[in-house]
Amino acid sequence: MRMIKVDIVDHFDNRGKPVYKTVEEKVYKIEELPLLRKMLECKDSTKRGVNYLNIPCAFDIETTNIFHKNNKGEIITDPAPFAFMYHWQFCIDDCVCFGRTWNEFMVLIRTLQERMNLSLKNRLVVYVHNLSFEWAFMNRFINYEEGFFKDERKPLKILTSEGIEFRCSYALSNMSLSKFCKNEIGVTHYKLVDTYDYGKLRTPITPLSETEEAYCYNDVRGLCECIRSMLMHDTITTIPLTSTGFVRRDLRSAVTGDKKYRTQFRNNALDSKVYTICRDAFRGGDTHANIDYSRQLLNNIHARDEASAYPAAMIMDLYPMTAFTKMNVSTYLNNDTSEYALLIEVIFKDLVYIGNTGIPYIPLAKCKKFTPDRIVDNGRVIYASYVQMTITDIDLEIIKHEYLFTDIMMRNIYASVYAPLSDKIKGVVMDYFRKKTALKNDKEAVYEYNKSKNKLNSTYGCMVMRIDKQLISYDDSIHEYIEADKPLEELLDKFYKSRNSFLSYQHGVWITANARFRLRKMLWEVGGDVVYCDTDSIKFRGDHEKTFEDRNKILIDQAIKHGAYAETKDGKIKYMGIWEDECKDYDNGVYDEFKTLGSKKYVYSATEKGKKEVISTIAGVNKSKGSEYFTENGIDSFDIGTVLHDSGHLTAFYNDDNIHEIIVDHCKFLTASNVALIDNTYKIGVTGEYLDLLHNALENREDLEYI
Repeated sequence: MRMIKVDIVDHFDNRGKPVYKTVEEKVYKIEELPLLRKMLECKDSTKRGVNYLNIPCAFDIETTNIFHKNNKGEIITDPAPFAFMYHWQFCIDDCVCFGRTWNEFMVLIRTLQERMNLSLKNRLVVYVHNLSFEWAFMNRFINYEEGFFKDERKPLKILTSEGIEFRCSYALSNMSLSKFCKNEIGVTHYKLVDTYDYGKLRTPITPLSETEEAYCYNDVRGLCECIRSMLMHDTITTIPLTSTGFVRRDLRSAVTGDKKYRTQFRNNALDSKVYTICRDAFRGGDTHANIDYSRQLLNNIHARDEASAYPAAMIMDLYPMTAFTKMNVSTYLNNDTSEYALLIEVIFKDLVYIGNTGIPYIPLAKCKKFTPDRIVDNGRVIYASYVQMTITDIDLEIIKHEYLFTDIMMRNIYASVYAPLSDKIKGVVMDYFRKKTALKNDKEAVYEYNKSKNKLNSTYGCMVMRIDKQLISYDDSIHEYIEADKPLEELLDKFYKSRNSFLSYQHGVWITANARFRLRKMLWEVGGDVVYCDTDSIKFRGDHEKTFEDRNKILIDQAIKHGAYAETKDGKIKYMGIWEDECKDYDNGVYDEFKTLGSKKYVYSATEKGKKEVISTIAGVNKSKGSEYFTENGIDSFDIGTVLHDSGHLTAFYNDDNIHEIIVDHCKFLTASNVALIDNTYKIGVTGEYLDLLHNALENREDLEYI
């Protein structure tokens, strides 16, 4: 055992920021770990005949990448990039030990098994933050028993024959380790961000500095503290695998024992035909940039956000609440069908966008068939002589508002009677919203506030879990991933018969459709001044204060009618679904500068308390890296062809090697399968089709400087 110096949180200043102090902490050798004492101190928890030791444990590795780049800064794939582990850290409760090789790791596994009497019936859970990464390195060095994978190479848990169950704490928290530490109670060993140089070549014999060892120490000690925080309300057996599991548990509890709800859920079961149509009709948030303003440096841009957009749709809007039945096209055409939620397979001819916002609605990716003559604006259809797609009645209403077409043909119309979601489901959503609202800005209740906020944001995700997702298994004898190939009918039958299933997939389809309609109504009001939109937000030019005020009056009346409001700590009322000013805390009440190059590509600057900050949102570029670059080079440097050499854009190179020895920098050691995550250069670009539209828009563009 030896002592190292680490930084821990001592207290928080009056702005809520952590103040650190340096302390000395113990680092144990494997044989020195007080495993028996820890085992005797912990409580056991049993699940399905398996005993789990109710104690927080964490594991983490540090790796080095070996790769080459050409004179253009591009990664060379011959020789192929690879990586290896040179340091690992393990924590059980509050005891940390270090290791440098996989040989030592295997000693750790044997020691845990022998001294804690572990087996498949008596297990120790070890959390790993982003298990997918560690799994890429460790899979040849463990005695694999079974695993649960959400996708190829992406395990949520891995069980070894020794009785050690590795679980992914990133999936559990849905946040970075740094944020996880800040959001849990009683955590003092925060992740020491920006104190570690990942680009440095290290091997198992490279000495680590005090700062580097402190970084390794806090990574696992802090994660154990996060798990201990969760164990205040759960046991190891009741902690779910994913963050949405907490919400699913609350929702399930709300409807458990409700025979009427269960009967309705079973009666509304989707068959393979209707489920497939639902999958085709499903679409996420509405994100797009107005091409008239794309690639232009704009000044004084306003931004509004819709408060709790998806929860608002769940509380106030209508959903398909009876079994879908087929409707004749003639019935649809000759009757008022407003009381029905509709799934429609539709064909449009000579489709032309005529909307007033510059935000076309139809995504080409959702079109099953289309003609080559189509014109597309960053993935959205402007024109096509023929388009075939599956939509909801809500989508059809929006399309009729924004497009002209010479003909429309419908087939396979399915109808379900509209009604509100279950009061018990809505009750859980409102409980989260009330707690979040009441606890906001309460320094004594930061933990409870964050929990309620995270749960509220996760409610929608529970509603769109795919029923047709095939299970993925791992065959460790050949080291390959095998996807099950069960018929859709079998998957649906199993889902609806399971007592664990209680949420209807079609409701998730309509949540996003309702949210898109809410967004569109506001986009139509703002009109041609819309610059950019994203799911629940609008960025725009000009003075539309009264437009939003008038719209909010209508939305507040709706919120009051449906009880979609809550009271803050100081007695103010917060309403779901209203449009709030995102820029209200900025000195000028606007973004000083704004520039976009399309969906998920924009940069803006704003001044708060006299300090200017630059915010970057570019898919594939780390937010802080992008902000640093454009702070230094100016927002106008955000343009097609701009190259960010330090972008945080990681490229993964997988190597499925068996155990072998390598020599690096005069050090010989064992390694095996690995993944090299290399920070690659990122070149900002657009499609040729979008570039052509930009040039056309530029030719017809008026002076857009707006003061």
